[in-house]
Amino acid sequence: MRGQAEVRDDIISPARVVETDAQGRFVVLVANAKGGCGKTTLATNLASHLAAQGKSVTLLDLDPLQAASAWLQQREKSGRRDIHGLSLKLDAHTTYGRLAEVITHARDYLVIDSPAGLDGPVLDHVLRITQVVLVPVLPSPIDIRAATRFLQAVMLSPCYRRRPRRLAVIANRTRARTRMYNRLRQFLNSLKIPYLATLRDTQFYVQAAGDGHGISDLEDPRAREDLMHWRRIVEWAEIQRHLIRTLPGFR
Repeated sequence: MRGQAEVRDDIISPARVVETDAQGRFVVLVANAKGGCGKTTLATNLASHLAAQGKSVTLLDLDPLQAASAWLQQREKSGRRDIHGLSLKLDAHTTYGRLAEVITHARDYLVIDSPAGLDGPVLDHVLRITQVVLVPVLPSPIDIRAATRFLQAVMLSPCYRRRPRRLAVIANRTRARTRMYNRLRQFLNSLKIPYLATLRDTQFYVQAAGDGHGISDLEDPRAREDLMHWRRIVEWAEIQRHLIRTLPGFR
């Protein structure tokens, strides 16, 4: 894996990229050190929901597997060119300077899809360019323990200790009224971190992803409940953006 930015023509909207002041850009990192917890699903759906609201959005794919980039390619093939794409394959040699250079190409809202195993200096570098961190958690004992370790790693990172970022957790692929779901809710509610939403285990996400869509792009009344959760997530993120921009010291 190479620590080389790829500003790829095949996943970037033909519209001109608007350069913005880094201080005015709102950066949301979707992260968890454990793989398979739904980071790409969360990142792509967040980007598509923001785009549906008319926001100027960039999706940055840091995962060597490049699943978010593949999703964005499929989105453009289906005729949607409302999300700008950037790509950088993280490795242990990735520097903060390289990350900062890549995001100079980003638009007003930057959503970052991160790889599994994010920790150490590289985690600290990514946090330095981030304002809000969303952590998806699956309903299993292994995932709960992994999320706990990751949140501890974030809070103990040098960057976070200098200036805490806004953290929130999201329960992903859950089935209500199960014992494990109740355990997950108890765990999330025990954290001194906002617990934003519970995303259902539904095929709507799979169907949407196949066409490069997010769930907010679906015109299916059965997805109404799921859209309510996404509105809550985006509303919380917008509140953080407003506070960061308007209150001295909140950054």
